[in-house]
Amino acid sequence: MTDKGSIEAPTGRQEQLLPRSTAPAVWRRRAPGPAQFALRHLVLCASSVVLMFSNDESNAIFFQALGVMLFVFSGAMFFVTAPYRSIEITPIDAIMLTSVPLSYIALTLSQDSYSLMHTTIFLTTYLSVMIIAQRATAEEFIMCVRISTLAILGIVIVVFSDKLVTGLMPGALKRWELREAPFGMHPNLAGFVYGGFIVMAANSSVLKPRYNQLLTPIIVGVCGAVMLVASARGGLLAVALTLAVYVLTEFFRSRRSAIYLVTLGAAVIILSFVYWDSIAAYAVEMFDLNSKERGLQSGGTGRVEIWARGIDYISSRSWEIFIGSGLRTAGNMGFPVESSYINLMVESGIFLTAAIVFCLLTILLRSYRKQANGSAFHRFAFYTILFAMFQSIFNRYLIAIGNPFSLMMLVIASKASTRGKPTNDETPANEFARIRAVPVRSGMLVDKDAVKDNLNQRI
Repeated sequence: MTDKGSIEAPTGRQEQLLPRSTAPAVWRRRAPGPAQFALRHLVLCASSVVLMFSNDESNAIFFQALGVMLFVFSGAMFFVTAPYRSIEITPIDAIMLTSVPLSYIALTLSQDSYSLMHTTIFLTTYLSVMIIAQRATAEEFIMCVRISTLAILGIVIVVFSDKLVTGLMPGALKRWELREAPFGMHPNLAGFVYGGFIVMAANSSVLKPRYNQLLTPIIVGVCGAVMLVASARGGLLAVALTLAVYVLTEFFRSRRSAIYLVTLGAAVIILSFVYWDSIAAYAVEMFDLNSKERGLQSGGTGRVEIWARGIDYISSRSWEIFIGSGLRTAGNMGFPVESSYINLMVESGIFLTAAIVFCLLTILLRSYRKQANGSAFHRFAFYTILFAMFQSIFNRYLIAIGNPFSLMMLVIASKASTRGKPTNDETPANEFARIRAVPVRSGMLVDKDAVKDNLNQRI
C-alpha cells in the first residue's frame, strides 16, 4: 500500500505509467522532431538565394551587398535567441579573425581603400558566421541549406531550363558558345557552388525519408546538368574525388556496403563498355577535350603555368610574403590565380595560409572520426569541406563571402570545430544514460530494466 498521492515503484517490466502528454520528455520524444522554421531561418535562406544573383553584370554590387546584409541580419536574429550565452572562438575562428588585423596593417601600408572596406565587411560577416554556427542547431542549419538549395534550383528550372536543355544536347558546332551558367555566374564558380550543392544534398536528410529519396536525386540531377552545360570541369572532378573517398570509406566500413559497392561498380563498368563510344564522344564534346585552349594538352586550361607564375610572384615579394597584401587584393596581380591556396598566400601570407590549411585538415580528421561513430552532422561536414578543399586546387573561392556555398562552408567549418555537441539529437544510449543517472523524474520512479528493454527494441 502507498500513501495517497504517491506512486508505487514498478517491479519487473512495466508499461508506460503516464500518457504521452504528461510523461517525462525523455519518454515522449522517441526521435528528434523537425527543426522549427522561424523568421531567422527564412532570412538566412533568403541571403543564399540573393547571393546567387551577385554575378549579374548590371546589379552585381546590389545583390552582393543585399545578400551579405541579410546574412548579417540573420546572425543578429540568431544572437537574440540567446544573447547571454558566450561565443566560443574555435581554432578556425581565431585564424579567420587574425586575418583581419593583418589585412588592416597591409592595407594601411598600401593605401588600398577598396580592400580596406572589404576587410571590414568580411569581419562583420564572419562574426555572423560564428553566431549562426553556435546558435543554430545542426538540424536547423541543414534544413536552411536544403530549403535554400531547393529555392535556387526552382528559380534555375523556371529561368534557365531552355538553355539547360539546349546545352545538354550533343552535336553543337560551336560548343564554347553554349558554355553558360545561370544568373551570369562564371563557369568556375558554378562548379564550386553547384558541386557543393550536390555534396551537401547527398549527405543530409532533414525531411521524411520518402521526401529525401525524391528530392536528393532531383537536386543532384539539376546541379549536375548545370555543371555540364557550364563545362565546370574542376567542380565535376572535385565531386568525383569526393565520391571516390566516400566509396573507399564505405567499402571498408562494412561487408554489406562492400558487396553493394562492388555490385554497383560492376554494373557501371559493364554499361560503360557497352556504351563507351557514345559516352566518350559526349564527354569530348561537352568538356572541349580536343581544343587547344581547354583540351588535355592545355595543362588544365593553362593552370599549371598560372600556378607557377603565381608562386614566382609570391616569392619575389618583400614583407607581403609574411602577412600578405590584404584581403581582396589578389585581383591586383594582373593575372588570375585559379587556386585558392595561392590566392590565400597572396592576400594573407604564407604563415596564415598554412594555418588555415592545417586547421581545415584537422577539422576533416575530427569530422571523419565523429561521422564514423554515427554523427550525421559530422558526416555532412566531412564531405562538404573535403569537396571544397579539392575544388579549391583549381579555383579561388575557398575563403569568400560573395557566394552562398562559401558562406555555408565557413559556417560548417566553424560548427564542426566547436568543442560542444553540434546537435541536440538524442541517441538511445545517451537517453538511457540520463535516465540511469536520474532515476526519479516528475515524481515517477522509473524501472531501468524496462526502459533499457524498450530502448533496445527501438535500436
